[in-house]
Amino acid sequence: MKKLLFTFLLFTFVVTAQKNMPVGMHYVTVESSDANELIELEKNYFSKLHKNAIDNGEKIGWDMWRLENSTNPNHTTFLYVHLQPSLESNFGGDNKEMFPESELSMAKKRWGELVVKSKFIMTSYKGGFAPINEKPVKYVQLSYMNVNPTGHYDYEQMELKDFMPSHKSNKLLKGWSLHRINTPHAESEDDYLTANFFESMEDIYRNTDGVAQLSKQQKMNYQKILDIREMTKVEVLSLVMAVR
Repeated sequence: MKKLLFTFLLFTFVVTAQKNMPVGMHYVTVESSDANELIELEKNYFSKLHKNAIDNGEKIGWDMWRLENSTNPNHTTFLYVHLQPSLESNFGGDNKEMFPESELSMAKKRWGELVVKSKFIMTSYKGGFAPINEKPVKYVQLSYMNVNPTGHYDYEQMELKDFMPSHKSNKLLKGWSLHRINTPHAESEDDYLTANFFESMEDIYRNTDGVAQLSKQQKMNYQKILDIREMTKVEVLSLVMAVR
């Protein structure tokens, strides 16, 4: 497959990736009072296991993000992103005798006690583009899409051919990517998501505030995509940590 240089959902550095690369997205929710403890567990244990898997070629990258636009102040939601070379590769990290099994078991047990809700979504990378430099991005905006079942191919082509060029010319965007949701789901549920990467919340606000006059062709393209897809939700997340 043709290799591309890009910043991937939750990629915080430039990496080489293949189209249709598996990307696992694991949402976990904890009591807000337990958020820092969960971060410490990830920092001291699990991020190091993922780093081992990366060094052994079993993983491409791992990120931890915090949901910023949550409506429940009593709970904090995090998103782990697993960037994988294949579906058969190691998602969970590799101990390689870094920690005594008894110690690691206690860390896993405590992690399970902290998490009050968990959801895993399997996606694949469909296309995107690289940032200007290799500085880590700090924010990502995820937009979930429900697409007419008869229009999946057309939707992908429109995102990649009609809209990606305008994203590339947007100086506020540090990266953009399209993902297909491969977890089995009903037709009424989301089928795709897009990821917009920004260096700051201010840039997200500026990007939303900007209004440009559209050409006749741009209006036609936008109407075509509106006819087959509905944006169901938007999430803004800030980077907590990343391992490469």
